[in-house]
Amino acid sequence: MRYGYFDDENQEYVVERPDIPVSWTNYLGVKDLCAVLSHNAGGYAFYKSAEHHRITRFRQNGVPLDRPGHYVYLRDDDTGEFWSVSWQPVGKDLTKAKYECRHGLSYSRFHCSYQDIDADQLLFIPVNDDVELWDVRLRNNGKRPKKLSVFAYLEFSFHHIEIDNQNLQMSLYASGSNYADGIIEYDFFYEPWTYHYFTTNVHPDGFDSVRDKFIGNYRTESDPEAVATGKCGNSVELGGNHCGALHKKIALEPGGEARLIFLLGPGSRSVGSAMRKKYRDGAAADRAFAELKEYWRAKRSVFQCTTPSAGMNSMINTWTLYQAETCVVWSRFASFVEVGGRTGLGYRDTSQDVMSVPHTNPSKVKQRLLELLHGQVSQGYGLHLFDPDVFAPKEDRLPGVKLPTVVPTPSPADIIHGLEDTCSDDALWIIPSICEYVKETGETGFLDEVVPFADKGEGSVYEHMKRSLDFSAEQVGRTGICKGLRADWNDCLNLGGGESAMVSFLHHWALQHFIEAAEYLGRKEDVKKYSAMAARVRLACEKVLWDGGWYIRGITKKGEKIGSSKNPEGKIFLESNSWAVTSDAVSRERGIQCMDAVYKHLFSKYGIHLVWPSFTKPDDDVGYITRVYRGIKENGAIFSHSNPWAIVAECKLGRGNRAMEFYNSQLPYEQNDIINIRESEPYSYCQFIMGRDHTAFGRARHPWLTGSAGWAYIAATHWILGVRPGFDGLTIDPCIPAEWKEFTIERRWRGADYAITVKNPQGVQKGVKSATLNGKPVAMPIPPQAQGSKNTVELVLG
Repeated sequence: MRYGYFDDENQEYVVERPDIPVSWTNYLGVKDLCAVLSHNAGGYAFYKSAEHHRITRFRQNGVPLDRPGHYVYLRDDDTGEFWSVSWQPVGKDLTKAKYECRHGLSYSRFHCSYQDIDADQLLFIPVNDDVELWDVRLRNNGKRPKKLSVFAYLEFSFHHIEIDNQNLQMSLYASGSNYADGIIEYDFFYEPWTYHYFTTNVHPDGFDSVRDKFIGNYRTESDPEAVATGKCGNSVELGGNHCGALHKKIALEPGGEARLIFLLGPGSRSVGSAMRKKYRDGAAADRAFAELKEYWRAKRSVFQCTTPSAGMNSMINTWTLYQAETCVVWSRFASFVEVGGRTGLGYRDTSQDVMSVPHTNPSKVKQRLLELLHGQVSQGYGLHLFDPDVFAPKEDRLPGVKLPTVVPTPSPADIIHGLEDTCSDDALWIIPSICEYVKETGETGFLDEVVPFADKGEGSVYEHMKRSLDFSAEQVGRTGICKGLRADWNDCLNLGGGESAMVSFLHHWALQHFIEAAEYLGRKEDVKKYSAMAARVRLACEKVLWDGGWYIRGITKKGEKIGSSKNPEGKIFLESNSWAVTSDAVSRERGIQCMDAVYKHLFSKYGIHLVWPSFTKPDDDVGYITRVYRGIKENGAIFSHSNPWAIVAECKLGRGNRAMEFYNSQLPYEQNDIINIRESEPYSYCQFIMGRDHTAFGRARHPWLTGSAGWAYIAATHWILGVRPGFDGLTIDPCIPAEWKEFTIERRWRGADYAITVKNPQGVQKGVKSATLNGKPVAMPIPPQAQGSKNTVELVLG
């Protein structure tokens, strides 16, 4: 079953059927203002922080789905019938009304054809203005004049997610609304600097800023009283629940058209008035939308591929990059699953996310890296979850005055945890990400920038990397394998005093990146020291972790092996085996054996399971994973984040057929026609897919804000297509299916353009037989070419 299709020409996903069983969401905004909206215009907006500066209200996991939202209602004033431009919240009979939603890059467009009226609602946030624009267009396709009422509606949040959800004795009396000059101004009395506005480019015929007056008693957003009666009550109030509702009457002759623009944003009436003046006509909105389209065209142009795989082309050229960028810009806590209850950066999450987009968003990647480095303590570990604002100077806007609800004022010391709360993998991920940033930009001076530690002292970026590596070298167990501490990447493996195979492999991987950087910088003593450390790690891994057919996952504090063929449950894990190969820590022979075991025991048509068999009996020496239902999340689901690691491993082994088989099994694009099974968006990777031990095998859950996107992008671009920036050159070394005869790539690197053609006449999976640069033979890596130059690269595999 399918509900829509990919429009690659316009970089849009088109929802043809809005009655999808779950929300299909999109992200508006690329800087400070963000809106998360569903295919039915449900969702919420926030400014900078989804937790502390929410603008519109949202009731997550509610019935019905996606309420409230950013809605436009239409009413035929001659008949009294009304509907919404998005299918919901009114929900007209789909046999009588035609609806379509187009999710694009940072915009969503809703279209409805009903009662001879074509209606369009385009929502987007301009690149350089903190305002959400609703560009509404109407056309009368009938043979008689139409008298219409247009109602734009949203519900304001109480600004802080905490008091939205659990402190109504405070919030219901903390905000107020007023109206003047066509602008609804909404304020938060406890914070006199906090305002929001809602307005339109025409003078409204009516308004409401009190939710209960607009909706009416015993009604919902499906049938608001103001829309049903055709008239707002012009309500304002201090205290209570507030909304932004604006009413405009429109007369349309046959063939007649009308256009209205509504504006939502942070700021007082004066800010709203300035934005209203700027966007008073459609031409200004058109220019802003064109700038947004250009913003994404420029990003997409840095890497474009044309391969025999339509799914890879669509996802890599548009959707996977878009999702990876979204994770870097908005972090992980603003979705329909993570709805703003936390804020800040997850150390391991963000460290991995930034690895995928230094080519398209170098300034944001650098900002995130500096924030993460500041979140590292001098001992070398990272703060697992922290808000970078904690380290920023605080402005005391109300000296001597605090909110009536006592909440301790946080300080940097409050967020610095000890080893008991430290995840053993956190600080290792940032090392390859730093190296990727420098390889992409050529900014080697970044490694010498000085950044404070979270607790005391400061050090260069290079010194921070050494502290991470030294910490893992110190935190080893009795066998020489890295300790698991509170958890490693798998939050549900809580090994405590046990040891983690994955972290030792990660340690080796991070060491390889650091040694490469040290060699490039000519720091010979560090090359010697950390090469010796890497050798010790390799020896311990091969001596302790090999189980005969694959690598174990770890050792409990009691000395019991996890992920061993001798275990009745949890015999084999994906993470330890894919990272054994990806880290270059093991022999090729054992690498092939362990990845063959992954294919045999863990692979399925929907992707690779995390563990097999699932755990059925609680065992607290293993961890929380044994208390998760079988086939869900960490206990035997297909955890999407870890699947690309297996793709990288297969590419390192030179097995392009299997790498592509793994890639396609998880590719959302390939599941567009089985939404009755998948349910979630076919343009977004999800955190996990229900495993074969669950009755809903194949159902995808938790889209968008997951490391799956960044890693899928890296696996495809760096390893299948094989384009990898280095400190001193660009390496092109594909690992592809044997049936691929040719593919092309457009890549911009350090200001130069490379048009790359790869031919595979002999049907091999890996191996470069010859390469030319601008018609002349060249060896890998290709040295950086002059900025502004256009270069042709041709490779023949064989």
